[in-house]
Amino acid sequence: MAVRNARKSQDSKSEILKAALEVIKRSGAPSLTIDAVAEESGFSKGGVLYNFPTKDALITGMVEFLAGQFEGEIATARERHLSSQCPTLSAMIDVTEGWLRAHKDVAQAMLATKVDRPDLSKPFMEVKTRLKAAIAGETTEIGKACAIWASLEGLHFSEAHCVTIFSEEERLEVFKELRKCLQKNKNQD
Repeated sequence: MAVRNARKSQDSKSEILKAALEVIKRSGAPSLTIDAVAEESGFSKGGVLYNFPTKDALITGMVEFLAGQFEGEIATARERHLSSQCPTLSAMIDVTEGWLRAHKDVAQAMLATKVDRPDLSKPFMEVKTRLKAAIAGETTEIGKACAIWASLEGLHFSEAHCVTIFSEEERLEVFKELRKCLQKNKNQD
């Protein structure tokens, strides 16, 4: 019974977090309120507050949820790239490309929230630390791997800061070039 209740509680939290992300996507960070999340999720305000007692707890939960989702998507994509020279970085290229399309509004909203809460970086920093260790175990070309990763970060942050100058077509070309660069052997350079 305890396992079932724990799973049900986890499902409730996930539903609430997905609803909170939907509120942000649709209406922006300022519209994120417990009432708006309750309405979007179909839970009562008390049900939302039971799972997330404060708005800060909700925001922390959202960041942890997104970090877990990002890491999970990379793990899944990594399985498709096991023959790559660096499966983790290949997966990161794919996942970052998808997230720039699907989660751009959320990245912008979370950036605005992070100003008051620098601790919100912690879940993503923990994920990045694990990814860096995986990449280091997969390649000896750390400089090349870091350059590719830095390009991915630059694309992500320019979107989050609303300062991207690339069209969709140009961004697709950047991802294509990053994939080519990753596949080049050291002796081909």
